[in-house]
Amino acid sequence: MPDETKYIGGPKSDETKAISSRNSITHGLTARKWINDSEQELFDMTVKALMVDFNPQTYIENILISKMAECSVRLMRIQNRENAMFDLASSEAGHPEESIKSLDNSSDKLTQAVRDAYSENWHLDPGTFVKKMTIIDEVDRQNLSDISGWIYVEDNMPITTNYIIKKCTNENLNLFDFISRETDQSKNIGIKIIFAGDEPDEDISLSIEEIIESAHKISASSLQKYFDKLLHSLAKDTQVQLILKDLGPRIQQIKDAAIPDTQKLSLIQRYRTADERQFSKTLGELLELQKIRNNI
Repeated sequence: MPDETKYIGGPKSDETKAISSRNSITHGLTARKWINDSEQELFDMTVKALMVDFNPQTYIENILISKMAECSVRLMRIQNRENAMFDLASSEAGHPEESIKSLDNSSDKLTQAVRDAYSENWHLDPGTFVKKMTIIDEVDRQNLSDISGWIYVEDNMPITTNYIIKKCTNENLNLFDFISRETDQSKNIGIKIIFAGDEPDEDISLSIEEIIESAHKISASSLQKYFDKLLHSLAKDTQVQLILKDLGPRIQQIKDAAIPDTQKLSLIQRYRTADERQFSKTLGELLELQKIRNNI
């Protein structure tokens, strides 16, 4: 006959029994003993206050007073847990990464651009932002198929012309090399070959004339491709900046709207309702007993 005792569940060793004995206070809401000194002090104070209010005269009245005090402490515990849950939810929701994830722009690339810009300690430069918007407006007013060469750019897009020249100056590239690189038509732009014994002249910079003298070599299609790319790049960049500009208020809104996990919140509400009913029931029993006693 098989030994049935080995099928009986429950802890066997002293260690597992000790763990099992703490199951009821895993989350504190069902603890039969007070989980800290503050709860014990609150219970003692509540008992004393209820004693003053109801002046119990019998053993059963004192028991009911104790039960009411227990309900009061548990209700305070539940409130503290609920407050902590909302604080935690607000803290988690307030992380910038969560706010960036919540962007409803239907573009993973834009979301990634916002994330990258934020991680680089981004800050809004109003002057640069306005300049980019001006270039966008200037390029957007053009029919790109009308761009026949650099002369057209100089005549119709003066602000954008200055922007490109400045780019070339900063990178020490002539126009042809710069446009070619930006349109991926050359893979070796800006590479200098230095032979043994030669020292690079880092102080030599291209003049404006040297920068634009190669403009005649740039094809119309290359310019059209460049401006199309520039328009999309600047538009995306300014959109990212606008999003980041509003990210602070957005984070606060998400924090204010954050709620804890619905299942945990529902559990909290059930415990609260049960304790409130227990308190009301106990209070009713106490009042009824005192009424009977006083009538006698």
